[in-house]
Amino acid sequence: MSIEISSKDNAAVKNAVKLRTSSKERSEQSSFFIEGLRLCTDALESKISILQLFYTEPAAQKNHEAIQSLSAAAKDAYLVSEELAEKLADTVNSQGIFCVCEATKHPSFLENPGSGRYIALENIQDPSNMGNILRTTEALGLDAAILSSDCCDIYNPKVIRGSMGALFRLPIVIVPDFSKYIKKLRQEGLRPLAAVPDSDASKISAIRFFKGVVMCVGNEGNGLTEQAITACGERVNIPMSENAESLNAATSAAILMWEMVRAD
Repeated sequence: MSIEISSKDNAAVKNAVKLRTSSKERSEQSSFFIEGLRLCTDALESKISILQLFYTEPAAQKNHEAIQSLSAAAKDAYLVSEELAEKLADTVNSQGIFCVCEATKHPSFLENPGSGRYIALENIQDPSNMGNILRTTEALGLDAAILSSDCCDIYNPKVIRGSMGALFRLPIVIVPDFSKYIKKLRQEGLRPLAAVPDSDASKISAIRFFKGVVMCVGNEGNGLTEQAITACGERVNIPMSENAESLNAATSAAILMWEMVRAD
Protein backbone atom coordinates (compact mmCIF):
# COMPACT_ATOMS: atom_id res chain seq x y z
CA MET A 1 0.00 0.00 0.00
CA SER A 2 1.34 3.44 -0.92
CA ILE A 3 1.97 6.19 1.60
CA GLU A 4 0.68 9.61 0.59
CA ILE A 5 3.17 12.50 0.83
CA SER A 6 2.31 16.16 0.51
CA SER A 7 4.99 17.89 2.59
CA LYS A 8 8.06 19.27 0.82
CA ASP A 9 10.01 18.56 4.02
CA ASN A 10 9.41 14.81 3.83
CA ALA A 11 12.67 12.95 4.50
CA ALA A 12 12.20 10.42 1.69
CA VAL A 13 11.64 13.15 -0.89
CA LYS A 14 14.62 15.16 0.36
CA ASN A 15 16.84 12.10 0.17
CA ALA A 16 15.69 11.25 -3.36
CA VAL A 17 16.61 14.79 -4.46
CA LYS A 18 20.04 14.36 -2.86
CA LEU A 19 20.58 11.15 -4.80
CA ARG A 20 19.57 12.89 -8.02
CA THR A 21 21.97 15.78 -7.53
CA SER A 22 24.94 14.40 -5.57
CA SER A 23 27.48 11.82 -6.69
CA LYS A 24 28.79 11.72 -3.12
CA GLU A 25 25.36 10.74 -1.77
CA ARG A 26 24.97 8.07 -4.44
CA SER A 27 28.35 6.61 -3.51
CA GLU A 28 27.78 6.72 0.24
CA GLN A 29 24.28 5.22 0.03
CA SER A 30 25.07 2.79 -2.82
CA SER A 31 21.84 3.85 -4.47
CA PHE A 32 20.69 6.07 -7.32
CA PHE A 33 17.69 7.97 -8.67
CA ILE A 34 15.85 7.37 -11.95
CA GLU A 35 12.92 9.13 -13.56
CA GLY A 36 10.31 8.18 -16.13
CA LEU A 37 8.19 5.18 -17.03
CA ARG A 38 10.69 3.65 -19.50
CA LEU A 39 13.69 3.74 -17.19
CA CYS A 40 11.77 2.62 -14.11
CA THR A 41 10.26 -0.37 -15.93
CA ASP A 42 13.65 -1.13 -17.52
CA ALA A 43 15.17 -1.25 -14.03
CA LEU A 44 12.39 -3.58 -12.85
CA GLU A 45 12.77 -5.91 -15.84
CA SER A 46 16.55 -5.92 -15.39
CA LYS A 47 16.18 -7.16 -11.80
CA ILE A 48 17.50 -3.94 -10.30
CA SER A 49 16.42 -3.68 -6.66
CA ILE A 50 13.89 -0.86 -6.31
CA LEU A 51 14.06 0.71 -2.88
CA GLN A 52 11.46 3.46 -3.29
CA LEU A 53 8.81 4.38 -5.83
CA PHE A 54 7.34 7.90 -6.07
CA TYR A 55 4.41 8.60 -8.38
CA THR A 56 1.59 11.10 -8.91
CA GLU A 57 -2.11 10.36 -9.22
CA PRO A 58 -2.21 11.30 -12.94
CA ALA A 59 0.75 8.95 -13.54
CA ALA A 60 -1.10 6.14 -11.77
CA GLN A 61 -4.24 6.70 -13.85
CA LYS A 62 -2.30 6.74 -17.12
CA ASN A 63 0.07 3.84 -16.32
CA HIS A 64 -1.99 1.75 -13.92
CA GLU A 65 -0.44 -1.67 -14.58
CA ALA A 66 3.14 -0.38 -14.59
CA ILE A 67 2.62 1.48 -11.31
CA GLN A 68 1.15 -1.65 -9.78
CA SER A 69 4.17 -3.72 -10.82
CA LEU A 70 6.64 -1.11 -9.62
CA SER A 71 4.78 -0.67 -6.35
CA ALA A 72 4.78 -4.42 -5.72
CA ALA A 73 8.54 -4.58 -6.32
CA ALA A 74 9.49 -1.49 -4.30
CA LYS A 75 10.27 -1.70 -0.61
CA ASP A 76 8.35 1.55 -0.15
CA ALA A 77 5.87 3.26 -2.46
CA TYR A 78 4.78 6.88 -2.16
CA LEU A 79 1.95 8.80 -3.79
CA VAL A 80 3.18 12.39 -4.13
CA SER A 81 1.54 15.63 -5.11
CA GLU A 82 2.33 17.17 -8.48
CA GLU A 83 4.11 19.97 -6.63
CA LEU A 84 6.46 17.44 -5.02
CA ALA A 85 6.91 15.70 -8.36
CA GLU A 86 8.27 18.98 -9.73
CA LYS A 87 10.81 19.02 -6.89
CA LEU A 88 11.86 15.46 -7.69
CA ALA A 89 11.97 15.90 -11.46
CA ASP A 90 15.19 16.33 -13.43
CA THR A 91 13.37 16.74 -16.75
CA VAL A 92 11.12 19.51 -18.07
CA ASN A 93 8.07 17.41 -18.92
CA SER A 94 8.10 14.87 -16.12
CA GLN A 95 5.88 11.78 -16.29
CA GLY A 96 5.51 11.80 -12.51
CA ILE A 97 7.22 8.44 -11.95
CA PHE A 98 10.49 8.15 -10.01
CA CYS A 99 12.48 5.36 -8.37
CA VAL A 100 15.37 5.09 -5.96
CA CYS A 101 17.31 1.91 -6.75
CA GLU A 102 20.14 -0.07 -5.24
CA ALA A 103 23.41 0.38 -7.14
CA THR A 104 25.00 -2.69 -8.70
CA LYS A 105 28.41 -3.67 -7.34
CA HIS A 106 30.70 -3.63 -10.37
CA PRO A 107 33.74 -5.95 -10.44
CA SER A 108 37.28 -4.67 -10.91
CA PHE A 109 38.23 -7.29 -13.53
CA LEU A 110 36.71 -9.38 -16.31
CA GLU A 111 35.85 -12.97 -15.58
CA ASN A 112 37.41 -15.11 -18.34
CA PRO A 113 37.78 -12.35 -20.98
CA GLY A 114 38.80 -14.94 -23.58
CA SER A 115 37.66 -14.01 -27.07
CA GLY A 116 35.30 -11.20 -26.09
CA ARG A 117 35.12 -7.70 -27.56
CA TYR A 118 35.26 -4.76 -25.21
CA ILE A 119 35.25 -0.97 -25.07
CA ALA A 120 37.65 0.49 -22.49
CA LEU A 121 37.14 4.10 -21.37
CA GLU A 122 39.77 6.16 -19.59
CA ASN A 123 38.70 9.27 -17.66
CA ILE A 124 35.53 10.01 -19.66
CA GLN A 125 34.02 13.00 -17.86
CA ASP A 126 30.92 14.07 -19.79
CA PRO A 127 27.87 12.13 -18.51
CA SER A 128 26.12 12.49 -21.88
CA ASN A 129 29.13 10.95 -23.65
CA MET A 130 29.23 8.12 -21.14
CA GLY A 131 25.53 7.36 -21.50
CA ASN A 132 25.68 7.36 -25.29
CA ILE A 133 28.76 5.12 -25.34
CA LEU A 134 27.14 2.57 -23.04
CA ARG A 135 24.00 2.58 -25.18
CA THR A 136 26.05 1.98 -28.34
CA THR A 137 28.13 -0.70 -26.63
CA GLU A 138 25.00 -2.69 -25.86
CA ALA A 139 23.40 -2.01 -29.25
CA LEU A 140 26.43 -3.33 -31.14
CA GLY A 141 26.66 -6.44 -29.00
CA LEU A 142 30.02 -5.91 -27.29
CA ASP A 143 30.61 -8.12 -24.28
CA ALA A 144 31.36 -5.47 -21.64
CA ALA A 145 32.59 -1.97 -20.93
CA ILE A 146 35.80 -1.42 -18.97
CA LEU A 147 35.95 1.92 -17.14
CA SER A 148 38.80 3.61 -15.31
CA SER A 149 37.83 4.58 -11.76
CA ASP A 150 38.25 8.28 -12.59
CA CYS A 151 35.44 8.25 -15.18
CA CYS A 152 32.31 10.22 -14.32
CA ASP A 153 29.72 8.67 -12.04
CA ILE A 154 27.80 6.14 -14.11
CA TYR A 155 24.72 6.69 -11.94
CA ASN A 156 24.53 10.36 -12.86
CA PRO A 157 20.96 10.90 -14.20
CA LYS A 158 22.36 12.09 -17.55
CA VAL A 159 24.34 8.86 -17.93
CA ILE A 160 21.29 6.77 -17.09
CA ARG A 161 19.03 8.63 -19.52
CA GLY A 162 21.67 8.61 -22.26
CA SER A 163 22.22 4.88 -21.88
CA MET A 164 18.47 4.21 -22.32
CA GLY A 165 18.63 1.41 -19.78
CA ALA A 166 21.83 -0.18 -21.13
CA LEU A 167 23.47 0.64 -17.80
CA PHE A 168 21.15 -1.88 -16.14
CA ARG A 169 21.99 -4.71 -18.53
CA LEU A 170 25.53 -4.23 -19.82
CA PRO A 171 28.38 -5.87 -17.88
CA ILE A 172 30.60 -3.05 -16.56
CA VAL A 173 34.03 -3.40 -15.00
CA ILE A 174 35.56 -0.49 -13.07
CA VAL A 175 39.33 -0.75 -12.65
CA PRO A 176 41.52 1.26 -10.26
CA ASP A 177 44.64 1.27 -12.48
CA PHE A 178 43.58 1.50 -16.12
CA SER A 179 46.93 1.16 -17.91
CA LYS A 180 48.03 -1.67 -15.64
CA TYR A 181 44.83 -3.57 -16.34
CA ILE A 182 45.07 -3.04 -20.10
CA LYS A 183 48.64 -4.36 -19.98
CA LYS A 184 47.39 -7.41 -18.08
CA LEU A 185 44.73 -8.11 -20.72
CA ARG A 186 47.39 -7.85 -23.41
CA GLN A 187 49.55 -10.36 -21.55
CA GLU A 188 46.54 -12.69 -21.39
CA GLY A 189 46.31 -12.71 -25.18
CA LEU A 190 43.78 -9.97 -25.89
CA ARG A 191 44.50 -7.24 -28.44
CA PRO A 192 44.19 -3.74 -26.94
CA LEU A 193 44.00 -0.87 -29.44
CA ALA A 194 44.61 2.76 -28.45
CA ALA A 195 42.39 5.25 -30.27
CA VAL A 196 44.56 8.31 -30.98
CA PRO A 197 44.42 11.34 -33.33
CA ASP A 198 47.96 10.71 -34.64
CA SER A 199 48.24 10.63 -38.44
CA ASP A 200 50.87 7.88 -38.31
CA ALA A 201 48.55 5.49 -36.45
CA SER A 202 46.84 2.67 -38.37
CA LYS A 203 43.54 3.61 -39.99
CA ILE A 204 40.69 1.93 -38.17
CA SER A 205 39.11 1.02 -41.51
CA ALA A 206 42.23 -0.96 -42.46
CA ILE A 207 42.29 -3.12 -39.32
CA ARG A 208 41.18 -6.74 -39.58
CA PHE A 209 39.24 -7.54 -36.46
CA PHE A 210 38.91 -10.87 -34.75
CA LYS A 211 37.51 -11.59 -31.33
CA GLY A 212 39.61 -10.94 -28.25
CA VAL A 213 39.97 -7.18 -28.78
CA VAL A 214 39.80 -4.16 -26.46
CA MET A 215 39.17 -0.71 -27.98
CA CYS A 216 40.55 2.00 -25.69
CA VAL A 217 39.11 5.53 -25.80
CA GLY A 218 40.37 8.40 -23.67
CA ASN A 219 39.31 11.65 -22.06
CA GLU A 220 37.35 14.18 -24.14
CA GLY A 221 40.05 16.84 -24.04
CA ASN A 222 43.29 14.94 -23.53
CA GLY A 223 42.68 11.51 -25.00
CA LEU A 224 44.37 8.45 -23.60
CA THR A 225 47.29 8.85 -21.22
CA GLU A 226 50.74 7.90 -22.49
CA GLN A 227 50.75 5.01 -20.02
CA ALA A 228 47.54 3.61 -21.53
CA ILE A 229 48.82 4.02 -25.10
CA THR A 230 52.04 2.22 -24.17
CA ALA A 231 50.05 -0.55 -22.46
CA CYS A 232 48.07 -1.09 -25.67
CA GLY A 233 51.07 -1.25 -27.95
CA GLU A 234 48.95 -0.69 -31.07
CA ARG A 235 47.45 2.66 -32.13
CA VAL A 236 44.52 3.37 -34.45
CA ASN A 237 42.86 6.52 -35.72
CA ILE A 238 39.68 7.55 -37.54
CA PRO A 239 40.56 9.09 -40.92
CA MET A 240 39.02 12.56 -41.30
CA SER A 241 39.19 15.39 -43.81
CA GLU A 242 41.85 18.03 -43.20
CA ASN A 243 39.52 20.81 -42.09
CA ALA A 244 37.35 18.68 -39.82
CA GLU A 245 37.26 19.26 -36.07
CA SER A 246 37.99 16.26 -33.88
CA LEU A 247 34.98 14.08 -33.07
CA ASN A 248 33.57 13.92 -29.57
CA ALA A 249 34.21 10.83 -27.47
CA ALA A 250 30.77 9.28 -28.00
CA THR A 251 30.88 9.66 -31.79
CA SER A 252 34.45 8.35 -31.96
CA ALA A 253 33.60 5.37 -29.78
CA ALA A 254 30.56 4.55 -31.95
CA ILE A 255 32.66 4.52 -35.14
CA LEU A 256 35.41 2.46 -33.53
CA MET A 257 32.98 -0.09 -32.14
CA TRP A 258 31.15 -0.38 -35.45
CA GLU A 259 34.44 -1.21 -37.16
CA MET A 260 35.01 -3.89 -34.52
CA VAL A 261 31.78 -5.70 -35.30
CA ARG A 262 30.84 -4.91 -38.92
CA ALA A 263 32.62 -7.95 -40.39
CA ASP A 264 30.38 -10.32 -38.41
